[in-house]
Amino acid sequence: MRPSIVRGRAPATLAARLLLGTAVLALTTGAALAQEVAPEQDYAAEDFEVEELVVSGSRNLPGQVIGDIAPEMTITPREIRAYGAANITELLDALAPQTASAQGGGGRPVVLIDGGRVSGFNEIRDLPTEAISRVEILPEEVSLKYGYPAEQKVVNIVLRRRFHATVVEGSGSSPTQSGGGASASGHAGLLRIMRGERLTLDAKATHTDPIFESDRDIVDPEHTDRSLTAESNDVSLNAVWAKPFDNGVSATFNGLFEHNDSESILGASALTGQPLLRKSDAQDARLAASARGAYAGWQWSYTGELGYNDSRSETDRALDSLSYTDRSKAITTSAVSDIVLNRSFFELPAGQISSTLTARASYTELDSDALRAGLATSRNLDRSIGELKGSFDVPFTRADEGLGDYIGKLSGNVNLGIQHLSDFGDLTTVGAGLNWTPVKPLRVMASFSRTDQAPTMNQLGDPVVATPDVRVFDFETGQTTQVVRISGGNRDLDGGRKDVFKVGLSYKPFDETNLTLQANYVSRRTHDAVVGFPSASTQVESAFPDRFIRDADGVLVQVDARPVNFARQARDELRWGFTYSRPVGPQPNPEARRRFAAQAAAAAQPPAAGQPEAQPQGQAPAQTPLEGTAPGAAGGAVIERGPSRMPGGRMGGRGPGFGGFGGGGPRGGVFQIGVYHTYAFRDDVLIRPGLPTLDLLDGGALGQGGGSPRHQVDLQANYTRGGLGVAMNTKWESSTNVVGGSTGEDLKFSDMTTVNLRLFADLGMQPIAREHRWLRGVRATLAINNVFDERQEVRTSSGAVPISYQPDLLDPVGRSVRLTFRKLIF
Repeated sequence: MRPSIVRGRAPATLAARLLLGTAVLALTTGAALAQEVAPEQDYAAEDFEVEELVVSGSRNLPGQVIGDIAPEMTITPREIRAYGAANITELLDALAPQTASAQGGGGRPVVLIDGGRVSGFNEIRDLPTEAISRVEILPEEVSLKYGYPAEQKVVNIVLRRRFHATVVEGSGSSPTQSGGGASASGHAGLLRIMRGERLTLDAKATHTDPIFESDRDIVDPEHTDRSLTAESNDVSLNAVWAKPFDNGVSATFNGLFEHNDSESILGASALTGQPLLRKSDAQDARLAASARGAYAGWQWSYTGELGYNDSRSETDRALDSLSYTDRSKAITTSAVSDIVLNRSFFELPAGQISSTLTARASYTELDSDALRAGLATSRNLDRSIGELKGSFDVPFTRADEGLGDYIGKLSGNVNLGIQHLSDFGDLTTVGAGLNWTPVKPLRVMASFSRTDQAPTMNQLGDPVVATPDVRVFDFETGQTTQVVRISGGNRDLDGGRKDVFKVGLSYKPFDETNLTLQANYVSRRTHDAVVGFPSASTQVESAFPDRFIRDADGVLVQVDARPVNFARQARDELRWGFTYSRPVGPQPNPEARRRFAAQAAAAAQPPAAGQPEAQPQGQAPAQTPLEGTAPGAAGGAVIERGPSRMPGGRMGGRGPGFGGFGGGGPRGGVFQIGVYHTYAFRDDVLIRPGLPTLDLLDGGALGQGGGSPRHQVDLQANYTRGGLGVAMNTKWESSTNVVGGSTGEDLKFSDMTTVNLRLFADLGMQPIAREHRWLRGVRATLAINNVFDERQEVRTSSGAVPISYQPDLLDPVGRSVRLTFRKLIF
């Protein structure tokens, strides 16, 4: 057998993989289902722990977002537990199928806390999920009301009013293949929440072992050992303090320090035979603050951040009978300050016009130095940005009133903005949208935006780094070759423009069933797009011949992979699917609910005349519904928080998972499932005028990973009961192909299915905890990523697997197992 041929696994079909994943889910939940719980069990009042109670007639929820756009999905504490996520970062990762957006460039959604902006994601990333009262997922248009572009969905996280816990966590993970890749991490944190005041202290440390080619089944004609993954060490320290002040003003302060170092082997020196090393070291420090309040009819919020990043690298090279050590250093300092104002004004027959005004100023400076093959270069770039934006929501009709009797509720939005970049000029943004609810269960949204874009500072000014011995498949010759890969910034980049059109539909067909159907069609066009340099296809080399250097024999020896401009990118897609959840196991009987509501109402009677109310000065009382009940239930009455004790003298809210109203009692649970299908109608690129258009759905490619799959299916299923649970995420992408051209090799990329499984047990809820009280608050989690050890299979038209596309090169980790023990000390 030729060295370039590696025995592959037969590609799995979508149906077979989903059936296997569902079977694993069913088998692993059997133990939880086997626990016997009396279906008619009556729960004592202590099973409905709440923090503080005062009854109010308002329908507003605590932490509700600005505006009248309803959440696409609301997740209760019971449902949050079903994901098995330890903190907000893990929860957002688990919610990725629900928060994905085709309107922006990917990444995390906009995250709010209690309906307000945060100083940055670092402020909330380490919060344990047990501290969450509810989670709301909202469409991209809501981000306009908080001063952000309508490019990402919004996740609003509402915290409990009282929560005290210390977190101690240790975990270890390893690939199931022997040899390298193991990691160990430790985590300790402190969280205190008391009526709006919040203190978070958090520390993490992680070490990851490297994986070498010798640890995997790699065919290498050069017989040199390289790192497939680097050895790394990460340390993170994070502190947050939030406090409400007089007159309804609250403020948050956040400090972060992170350190990362890594080392990898790039191969062996042709001169000395010694390993060529790359060492990287980065330090990042952040100081951020935010505040919000109200003044003269305006709601305002302010955020500011100071940042410092120091990144350095050393790379060994052997060139022209000489040895070099290339060095690079980049120091980035930044300052950002913005304020967002919200106010309603000018009464129309259908309601008031609401406005959002944003002013933002930022400054970034990048100092970079590089020593490459003995030649030193330096760059100093700085950019200051001033930005003004305005967003206006106009109600056209009310539901069941006037014209609304015939067409339902209809409102519109207009938004515009201008940025001035000191090194690039002016950029503008304009957009408009409609929000239509013809009948209550159905909502239709349409929007259009046009946004000017500029290259980032890093795309312009990152130090130039040369990495030797990088394997690249050369479509021109059909061979895998080792090249010097040039990366860094490109000062010749131009700005671009992005147009996005969206039509979205959300439908909840049943009042008593938690089922939501969604569909979103998005059409995106980007002109003069700034992109990372694509793979070495024949079309790309024709467009950028100066980026490819070949020797006298036509062998590719160097690729300049710094970012470039494409003339146009176009993509049209439809993403549709549903989410469904239902409680399982014993639920509180109606009589118990009535008794609890009566006790809550009695405990929440207003004070006698002359007695002051127990509310902080200058703050309106926060409101929340009884968890587990629909908002506005019981005639619109909701629960407003104020000091109260439940029968038995226990103060609620001390900890999660020990009852908790809405948890279905101590043994109740929940089942959730979500399925989303993405179908791409169009995905193509025009690199330069006069060249053929690259159809990424049929033969074109921009990266080494092949073209763009036409189909993608995301399946998510969670189940928890009695403190035991399982969460599964499955992703399937259809196969793609890349046409090599008249003289090159075609490549076929197989379909790809990845199943991730998380099994978890709250040991404090198990019978053994009655005799071992130290188990209270202990959770054990077993996470299996890529359960079936699936790798994408890549073959040429002759059936060979190119050396650079060997499965263990594409994914050296494969299936991995992580075991985590976590203790919450209340």
